[in-house]
Amino acid sequence: MLSRVAERVYWMARYLERAEKTARLINVHTALLMDLPGRMEINWYTLIRLFNADSLFREHYQRGDETSIMLFLIADRNNPASLASSLANVRENVRTSLDVLPEEIWEQANQIHLLMTDSLPRIADRYNRQIFLREVMKHCQCIRGALDSHMSRDHSFDFMQIGKHLERADMSSRILEMTSLLLSEGRSDTLRKYDGIVWTNLLQALSARQMYLQHIHSRVEGQRVMRFLLNDDVFPGSIGYCLSAMGRRMRYLPDPELAATMAQRIFEHLQAHDLSTIPAEQVHTLMDYLQVELGVLHGEIAKTWFYPDHVGQQQSQG
Repeated sequence: MLSRVAERVYWMARYLERAEKTARLINVHTALLMDLPGRMEINWYTLIRLFNADSLFREHYQRGDETSIMLFLIADRNNPASLASSLANVRENVRTSLDVLPEEIWEQANQIHLLMTDSLPRIADRYNRQIFLREVMKHCQCIRGALDSHMSRDHSFDFMQIGKHLERADMSSRILEMTSLLLSEGRSDTLRKYDGIVWTNLLQALSARQMYLQHIHSRVEGQRVMRFLLNDDVFPGSIGYCLSAMGRRMRYLPDPELAATMAQRIFEHLQAHDLSTIPAEQVHTLMDYLQVELGVLHGEIAKTWFYPDHVGQQQSQG
């Protein structure tokens, strides 16, 4: 398989996962703010912090209000993590990989591109924006369903699975960073009263609420949610599951030792933490560690399979 094709399908899967998770996160965060009192530690700007985008946002926007933040996260092509940027990159990587992808994928990628173009003038309206975000999630799921149903389990599929799980782990870690606020001993009494609502919305942001209730058999409680989303070995949205799945897929590829060993090392580091005793500030540190290590893992993937003849060269799309 050509390295440039492998790179494209890997990034197509990453951008597809990023688009769906971004749409879901904005959708759920909007609903959460409607359920909470007006003055709390959680607000619209929390979304900017989750994406580690403070500097970039302040470069282009003077106000941190809902309208500006929604424009930045949904429509702003200067923001590489925006929904518009992610969907444009999905379409471009599909366009340049049509020889290895099912025919239906190009049609779906075009539909979601047209949806984005038609909906941008209306995203300032909260009701229309929520409808649009749900449509984006549905189209992303349709694309993933077509890929899962119609693609041969060859190296193209392996690279897509690796990209999907790496991006899913990264996005989950960013959402879990909110726990450094939610678990903090210094959080307000008001936030303490709404713990259940906040944790339930966090599960919904990761499409995990139903599976949590089914497998944990417990009310929604912070430490249990953290353990489930970090270490559960059967839920495909948990970070531990994603790391294990990446390692399994890498074993099907040539020369997987370095990248697969790195994924296993990150997994073992996370498993070593007891989340029932870890202080809130260390949750933030652990998620920062994970994001850095996932970046290093991506570099090893690029060096091993995308640029095998150029040791040390790094991929620049993301």
